[in-house]
Amino acid sequence: MWNKAYPKSWGKLFEKYCDKYLPDRKEEICLRADNEYKRLLSEMPDLGGKENSMADNMGTWFSILAFYEASDHVIDGKAFQIIHGWHIDRLRFLGKIVDANKNKWPYKLFERIYKKYERQVREHQAKGEWTDTWGIEINPDNRTEGYSFNLIGCPIAKHAKEHGYEELLPYLCKTDHSLAHVLHAKLIRTQIEILGGDCCDYWYVGDKSEAAKAYSNLEEI
Repeated sequence: MWNKAYPKSWGKLFEKYCDKYLPDRKEEICLRADNEYKRLLSEMPDLGGKENSMADNMGTWFSILAFYEASDHVIDGKAFQIIHGWHIDRLRFLGKIVDANKNKWPYKLFERIYKKYERQVREHQAKGEWTDTWGIEINPDNRTEGYSFNLIGCPIAKHAKEHGYEELLPYLCKTDHSLAHVLHAKLIRTQIEILGGDCCDYWYVGDKSEAAKAYSNLEEI
C-alpha cells in the first residue's frame, strides 16, 4: 500500500532512479523527499484540486523539487530527463495507435479538453475560485493545421521564480515535446514564461507536416 505523500506515479520512478544511481542513500532520500513534499503542499496555489485537470502538473513539479532538495541537488534537471524517459517508455505503445499525421481525432480530443477547461476557469474564477490556475487562449493565431493554444500566468513558473528554481523548471517544460514525439507529432513552441515569454505557446502538428518542416530548426523549449 502506498503511504507516501508524493504521488505514486512519479514517486516510483524517482525511487527507481535512487535504486540505480544512489542505492546507499535511497531510504534517506525518500524519507526526506516525503517530508519535503508535505512541506511543499503548504505552498500549493489555488488551482481547484482534483476538479482541475491541470492541477496534477503542480504535483509533478513538487515531486521534482522534493527529490531535488532531499538528494542535496544530486537528483537535478538532468536526472529528471532520465526519469521522464522511463515515464515515456511506458507510453510508447500509443505510437502504434495514434499518428498525428493521419489521425484527426487527437486534435478533436484536445479541443474538447481545453474548451471544457476554458469554461471551468471562467465559471470558477467568477466565484473567486481557481484564482492561481493557468489562463488559456485557444487558437489565438487562427491556425488551420493541428491544434494550438496559449497558457498564460503559469503558477509553476511563478513558484519557481519566487523560490529560486528558475534553472530547474525548463527541464520540466521540455518534457512537453516527448509525448508529442511518441504520437508522431511536433510541438511548435516559441516561448515559455520561465524564459521570459509572455505565455507558453503550444501548436501541435504532424511531424511530417509542412509546418513541422518550416520549424524544423526551432529549439525545443
